[in-house]
Amino acid sequence: MGDDSKRMANPEDIEHLAKLLDGRGKLRDRLDEAFTRASHLGVRDKLSPLKPMHTWTTETATDLRRRAAILRADNGDPMAAALYAGFKPEDLKGGQLPPDAMLIANASVANGDKFDTAWLKRKPGETYQDWLQRIPGDAVAKVSGNENLGEVVADYIDLTALASTVPGAFKMAAAGTLSLIKRFKKGDLMKAPGTTLAQILKGKPPSYIPARVARLGASIGARTPAPILDVLAGKDSLAGLSGRQWAWEANLLKVGKNAGALSRATGAGRLGALASGAGTALRTAGWWRAAGIGGSIVATGVGAFDVWQEGNPVEAFKRDKAGYVSKVSGVAFNASLTAAMVAPNPVTIGAAVVTGAVYGVATIVDNWDTVKKFPGKVAEAGAWAGKKVAEGAGKLAEGAKKLGSALNPFD
Repeated sequence: MGDDSKRMANPEDIEHLAKLLDGRGKLRDRLDEAFTRASHLGVRDKLSPLKPMHTWTTETATDLRRRAAILRADNGDPMAAALYAGFKPEDLKGGQLPPDAMLIANASVANGDKFDTAWLKRKPGETYQDWLQRIPGDAVAKVSGNENLGEVVADYIDLTALASTVPGAFKMAAAGTLSLIKRFKKGDLMKAPGTTLAQILKGKPPSYIPARVARLGASIGARTPAPILDVLAGKDSLAGLSGRQWAWEANLLKVGKNAGALSRATGAGRLGALASGAGTALRTAGWWRAAGIGGSIVATGVGAFDVWQEGNPVEAFKRDKAGYVSKVSGVAFNASLTAAMVAPNPVTIGAAVVTGAVYGVATIVDNWDTVKKFPGKVAEAGAWAGKKVAEGAGKLAEGAKKLGSALNPFD
């Protein structure tokens, strides 16, 4: 594609043409439908000359999107590299390409005739989140010329994600198990996950919180103005709408439903009652709990979309057993955690305990090889870096010597 054609072409038009080929309900879907109907009628063999068209539509649409991505890269579009990799615009929701990797990836796309761009392309079964994790490491490998260094960066990203998610899953499993034991042995009421700080500030800390921390938290809570504490930790007086004393014990669905019913009883319309119920539930939850629920809902949605991008579950499981189980259990964990935060009870807490334990174990198994090999890779990368520094110092000393010789009239 020459410079003149690049200036004249419109990437949106090219992407629209690609969508006509493989978009929902377009040419490829119609071909599939035609083959399905032909099979039902027993005349599938009559359509055999059309079989190559299915592959053609897929390959041509992908090629068109890559051409459009090159144009976008020329214009500085940050998503150009992801589009070039083979993702569709709708696949790019919920993830943002890291700026450092974006510069290298987009530069490679814009100069595809000069640089190898195979490393950017989406691998079979690779989701957008997987691609985002892989690209920084591959970019480092390309820049440094050292594949091991790129693997160290990629492994570090994976292990950082592991350290940020697995402990939380196991913590939920442990705390939830303790809560279930107390519920069935002593009849204690269930508490919503993510409300520990609220309990500490109001002088009702969980038993596993150290006494010194509990006293300090209660002291801070006592000095905090009640309206501010209610906004952050939830308003306890509203918990009575679900038959509970404390906000962290309240079932927000029941609170909202009962508040809406009371509003209707006083003459409010359906919309007014709905708004009243939702507002009351939010005030009962408090900002911290509501934010936790919102974050968990987003995590569930992103994870579910990631699993959907894997394609056929059977094939996805065959490709990467531990990885697929980790992703699916991650979605289940976030979904059950959301339910537990909204309506804490033995069922929702129990589901969060089970899915949290499965998610934690599956994620560790999926990353176990990385954990074992990481120290050795770091040592190798360190040796390589030391060698490069030594080479640079040697060249610097040699240059200084040559400069001194040139400046010395007696040499």
